[in-house]
Amino acid sequence: MRLGWLPPPRLDGIAAVSGLVLALLASPAEASDWTTFDGNPARAAWLNASSGIGLGNVQRLKLRWVIRLDSLADSTPLLLEHPQGGLHGRPSMVFVTDSAGTSYGIDASSGAIVWRFRTTGIGARITNATGVLDPAAGAVYVPGLDAFVHKLDAATGKELVTPGFPARVSLVPRKEKLNSPLTVANGYLYVATSGYFDKKPYVGHVITVRLADGKTTVFNALCANLHTLLTYGECPSSRAGIWSRSGVVVDPDASMQGRVYVATGNGEYAPAKFDYGDSLVALSADGTTLADTFTPSDYRRLAASDLDLGSTGPAMLPPVANSATPLMAVQGGKSGVLYLVNRAALGGVGGDLQRIPLPHAVLSTPAVWRDAAGRVWVFLGQVSEVRAFTVATSGLGRSRLQRQWVAAVRGTSPVVANGLVFLAATNSLVALDAQTGNVVWSAHNAGGTIGGVHWQSPIVVNGTVFVSDERAKLYAYGLSGYPPRSPAR
Repeated sequence: MRLGWLPPPRLDGIAAVSGLVLALLASPAEASDWTTFDGNPARAAWLNASSGIGLGNVQRLKLRWVIRLDSLADSTPLLLEHPQGGLHGRPSMVFVTDSAGTSYGIDASSGAIVWRFRTTGIGARITNATGVLDPAAGAVYVPGLDAFVHKLDAATGKELVTPGFPARVSLVPRKEKLNSPLTVANGYLYVATSGYFDKKPYVGHVITVRLADGKTTVFNALCANLHTLLTYGECPSSRAGIWSRSGVVVDPDASMQGRVYVATGNGEYAPAKFDYGDSLVALSADGTTLADTFTPSDYRRLAASDLDLGSTGPAMLPPVANSATPLMAVQGGKSGVLYLVNRAALGGVGGDLQRIPLPHAVLSTPAVWRDAAGRVWVFLGQVSEVRAFTVATSGLGRSRLQRQWVAAVRGTSPVVANGLVFLAATNSLVALDAQTGNVVWSAHNAGGTIGGVHWQSPIVVNGTVFVSDERAKLYAYGLSGYPPRSPAR
């Protein structure tokens, strides 16, 4: 998959993204993979020509197929061209995990279910997490309801028992939930946890599994001085769940040494006690070191009013030329504020560069884009509208976000492809012109639209848009005759 702005990965494993080397070198005419939520570990949600869909042909998108799953999938699909492993050279496959803990391998061309992998939990447990693909290993990592992440052969769904896998991610499965997407980058698998319906006690944490040998480390958002999975009562504090749609986000700039970020929810902020509730937290690539933090100055109000900062995750902006802070990110929250922060120095308490009040809580993951003129854009889906911002930098190097347009279109986490912004909402799947916000395509005119949505968001790859909904259905809208099939790898 050609990514919008990620630099070529280093081969020493620090800034390399597992399974991404082949994709970055691929010709735009070749079919591509969609290995992770938002298309890449930086959660940029921004593709170049490899999507095959642009303003010139988007009207040709038609419903190809729709299938019913065993349970609704409150997650995002993945796609892999020609999975290796048990069945060499199988045509492209789509992968999705439903809320009941069943993962599926699906023929992308027909919608036929090739395999199912079921997990079970204790009581009425669910997951909203999206798995992640490792094309180099021919594997897909999927969330389970059994407090484990499982490694499966992508072609057959057979479980692969290798060092570190299945990977235990919680000791209190009645309380802790896999809500956010899994991430593979830097030679590691990253998994974040939250809580079930905010019922204490639980502690949000990040599990980092080194793929080479299965070595596992844990960062706890509360009691961060304890580096193991926690049982009941081990930490006197509770909550600070990590539950955003983006989960663990990887810094794509080589100068940041593979740093990863998570945003935490309601919980105590007390660094003297190693507690980091309602904070944006940066960790070293191996997950062992707390590298930096940002916490809104009104963190006490946020925690007391159930206004989780971690209702969304950070969006990495492309480097901004002539800025005193060239490496920036945006971070929202349930308080309805969008923060612009400096990734090189997050600033601690109240250290943001800019605060933008919004009419609603931020519950989606923003998408970013650099247009042909070099402008950096941020797109934000909200419950009643989509907002677009660009980055403006003064002659003194001070960067700020400026609003460009507001479209009266609801949307979950957007995806940008060739100047189009794709969004899903209840009974609606649309594409907007990224420059103007005008609707240029709607599933209502493409053979039938989707049902209700919660966290679901689309993927756009190989001339096709895939999305699931609350009716336990998975949809594929495609261009006829696309993609051109590349030889089996």
